[in-house]
Amino acid sequence: MIEQALQLLKNQYGEFTPIRLTGGYTNETFLLKGTAPSLVAKVSSLYNQDVQNEIHCLNLTKETGITPKVHKFIQTKSSQVTIMEYLDGINGQSIIDRNDIEGTKKLYKSLGRTLAKSIHSQPYQPNTNRIKECNLNKLSLDLDFVPEHLRKDSKKLLQGINDLQENWVLTHGDYGVHNVLYSEHLLTVLDWEWSEWANPLTDIGWVCWFTKLHYPKLASSLNSLFLNEYLTHRPVHLSPDVLKAYCVYKVWKVLHRVMKAPVEVQKEWVRRLEWTLETELLDI
Repeated sequence: MIEQALQLLKNQYGEFTPIRLTGGYTNETFLLKGTAPSLVAKVSSLYNQDVQNEIHCLNLTKETGITPKVHKFIQTKSSQVTIMEYLDGINGQSIIDRNDIEGTKKLYKSLGRTLAKSIHSQPYQPNTNRIKECNLNKLSLDLDFVPEHLRKDSKKLLQGINDLQENWVLTHGDYGVHNVLYSEHLLTVLDWEWSEWANPLTDIGWVCWFTKLHYPKLASSLNSLFLNEYLTHRPVHLSPDVLKAYCVYKVWKVLHRVMKAPVEVQKEWVRRLEWTLETELLDI
């Protein structure tokens, strides 16, 4: 699939060296080194229903300066290829992983500022833009590989959410250090496949969730920086129980995505669901 797609691109753009990109981009994304200007090709399965959703979001946010511009979309017999501009920067997660504390603090403040000013500033637009909508009220919790007690606890928590469309905004769906490129003056947000119109707490909670899961010793200080910066630009009521509930919603969205994945993957996300239900995410 990938070889055929790259050959098709060479027929259109001439010779280039494909360099697989990691950190924010998926494993099927390549820098087409040698094109002018530099381009990125994201190759997806023909059956990936998230591709068009990402393109719609990138088009909606193209004037914000935080997303790569889409140049072309190509559909072959076996794949979908999105051609985007190449934007330079350091993968956000690599900054925290190399123990750059000061750089990480700046990054988390930038995460809060960008989310508030450039993403959540887009109010819900019903029946427009063809972007997915939050399905919290219709989400099935009947997955056989999830233990019954976790399903019951999840249902109880989710029933406490009064999810009103009037509070919806554009959400990224998988926002955090793992999906951004960072420079001193610019944050570029990548991988919008899971974006949807939803409550802003879905993105806010996911940043706190990701940080506490992967970096528990740093979570309190980093999440505080992120939240304080966000609230400076966009006031929102933060309830620990509601924030956790939206994180449980996000984990269940992933559980539905791994229904046909290997058992080890399913077990890991069941473990993360249990961890989410048991963990206080807003401990600042």
